[in-house]
Amino acid sequence: MRLERARRRALALLVVAGSMLFACGRWAPPVAVGQRDSLAGQGVVLTLTNTSDRYLHEVTVTITPPDGDERSAVIETLGPHASESVGWLRLEGWPIPAGAEVEVRALDYRGAVRHQT
Repeated sequence: MRLERARRRALALLVVAGSMLFACGRWAPPVAVGQRDSLAGQGVVLTLTNTSDRYLHEVTVTITPPDGDERSAVIETLGPHASESVGWLRLEGWPIPAGAEVEVRALDYRGAVRHQT
């Protein structure tokens, strides 16, 4: 009898915790960040890969170099397992320098993925 009561309580706690997490939104978006040198010699190019089976919307990449001159780019939709590049072309001629902090956020996700170039 005690074991059954403990199981019911544990199940109830899991349901409540799951509901709270769902209501609060997901944490960091399922995005892997990679980088390579720019073929044009203009800083680095970031590669963002959606590692999930869902579409990601309003994926915002914010780059903050050591001098603090922050820039952002938005990818409207990133399909399941798709990749997009962010470099000086997408940033209107602004090259991503080494040592920059990168933050990736997406709609419906509360957290961010962080990367350093």
